[in-house]
Amino acid sequence: MNFQIFTCYHKEAPVVNSDIIVPIQGGRSIAKNKLEMIGDDTGDNISSKNLNFCELTVTYWIWKNATADVVGLCHYRRYFNFKNLWTMFDKINPDFAEKFGINKTNLENLIKENDIIVPKTMDIGCSLREKYNRDHLSSDMDATLEAIKEVYPNDYETAKKVLENSTRGHFCNMIIAKKEAFDNYAKWLFDILFFVENKIQKDVENRDAIQRRVYGYLSERLMSVYLACHSELKVLELPMLVQEENTNTYKKYCSKMKKRIFLGKLGFKNYKKYL
Repeated sequence: MNFQIFTCYHKEAPVVNSDIIVPIQGGRSIAKNKLEMIGDDTGDNISSKNLNFCELTVTYWIWKNATADVVGLCHYRRYFNFKNLWTMFDKINPDFAEKFGINKTNLENLIKENDIIVPKTMDIGCSLREKYNRDHLSSDMDATLEAIKEVYPNDYETAKKVLENSTRGHFCNMIIAKKEAFDNYAKWLFDILFFVENKIQKDVENRDAIQRRVYGYLSERLMSVYLACHSELKVLELPMLVQEENTNTYKKYCSKMKKRIFLGKLGFKNYKKYL
């Protein structure tokens, strides 16, 4: 199998030296600065929609243009951890890929037994819909459920149940999957989002910069819906690595992780209560 895990950039930043990571500039067609990497503005693309779709313009590009057996999407400040339980890093060092197992061998072993890899779920303390309504426009979620009912009616009841009852979600639009599974997910996702876009885009254009990113926010919730609607898929959850730029916060995190590792080696299975 060959692998292409595309890492989305919108500005200059360090690149991970790995045999599976492919840097790509999102929204390249409307970017002021062209980065020294491939962009999402070739072939069949929606690069010009980046202000509203965020990293999903790269998701769309992968769906329509990538040809590897296994494809995926990460961010320049967020990656999957293939090796251990760490969920934070401070910067991209030369040994970054080695430290977190970001290589072809580890991914090949994981994807053999699974169709899709997603970030571990995060508990947000309320339902996915309630959290969305607090942070964004509730009418957008209404339009999304309407879209599902219209385009994928068999998924409607499950979607409604997940959004209204689940307090856990897979966030950041990160995914690794066998190409067929990725394509199936992307088609489902964009069928829904383009339906919503047709309904709300005129209003979206009058919003502030944050709320204009509506389709990226909606898709974070829709990933959990899709997985619930497709229980036949073999899904693996992995820790998501997130960059922490505050030095003191990162040092405290490293100290805690070292204690966890030490206590784990001593046999304390419930080591978290000792921290």
